Amino acid sequence: MNTDQRRVYLDTEFDPRNPALSGLLSIGMTDNARPATEYYAVNLDADLDALADHPFIPDYVLPYLPVKILRREDDSIDRIVWDTDHKDYQQHGRTAAQIAEEVAAYFPGAEEPDLLANWGKDDIGYLHRLFGNDWGAMPPGLPRIFTDLEVERRKLGAPEPPVQLANEHHALADARFNRDFHAHLERFQELQKIGVDELALQLFAAHTAEAEARRVQPAREVGEPQPYWSALPEAQRQHHERVAQALLAQFEVRRPQNSH
Repeated sequence: MNTDQRRVYLDTEFDPRNPALSGLLSIGMTDNARPATEYYAVNLDADLDALADHPFIPDYVLPYLPVKILRREDDSIDRIVWDTDHKDYQQHGRTAAQIAEEVAAYFPGAEEPDLLANWGKDDIGYLHRLFGNDWGAMPPGLPRIFTDLEVERRKLGAPEPPVQLANEHHALADARFNRDFHAHLERFQELQKIGVDELALQLFAAHTAEAEARRVQPAREVGEPQPYWSALPEAQRQHHERVAQALLAQFEVRRPQNSH
């Protein structure tokens, strides 16, 4: 992944039973700029009534959306309607067509930035659905692929990210958390990288072990000390360090997992 180019962190809230655009509830994006360029919109074309019987969305997602939940006497949900007086309705309420226009503007130019999301297959699905899932109709700068942060975490063997402390299931808050999650993975990767000195020592140890294995018996006189790094002449240590530096310039070398 190119660390010099723009990175965009995406999250959406949606009805998982409805893959159409009427299933998209909200979308949030932020990036790695300083200060970050952010986007948040609530989809006014969402099918609110379909959410009434969902076991999760009314309690965990709707509190962050500009809606009113109308209940029956038994406290079951009768209807869900837009709260047109809510500030988020007025500031962020958009039709799906308007969201598509604004999302296109969020990805200017012809170069796709790196797109990252967490458990993100549905997120990028709804992002592409704004443009009819037609790659030819999408703006050239809108990412066609993405990196899934949870997949990356498992590949790296990294620990779980820090807990999201507030506003979980608000699309923009979750997009910001994805940026923090990515920073967590980058810190972990940096800690796993091996230094020149450590790699040079490992190369010397491997070279010594291989040479010992090939020696004609007797391998060493009794009492002859095993060669060790600190006793090497400076020229030999520098040779191993030059080899290590050349390897690190071409490859990312990491410590074995569980190495201390």
